[in-house]
Amino acid sequence: MIIQIDQINRDLFKVFITDNIDTCHLVTLKDEIFQKFTQKKITKKKLINLSFEFLLKKEKNTQILREFDLQVISEYFPDYMENIKSWCSTGK
Repeated sequence: MIIQIDQINRDLFKVFITDNIDTCHLVTLKDEIFQKFTQKKITKKKLINLSFEFLLKKEKNTQILREFDLQVISEYFPDYMENIKSWCSTGK
């Protein structure tokens, strides 16, 4: 499985997942949310990549929403925020 992230503008990213069935996702990550979640200890692209790796452990790429704000992940998976803290503390 391959994850490719293209930054469209400051807050919008297009994420391509190559697998048995390829998918494309539009992800919004506003600066204030990025700062709140990570204190800028990792880049936006890194956060999105790690977030998709997290999601793909929980569900198939075809089950991931096609368009969403990154913070919505925590509404579906309460352990997401713990993972972000871990990623930022280890500099993963």
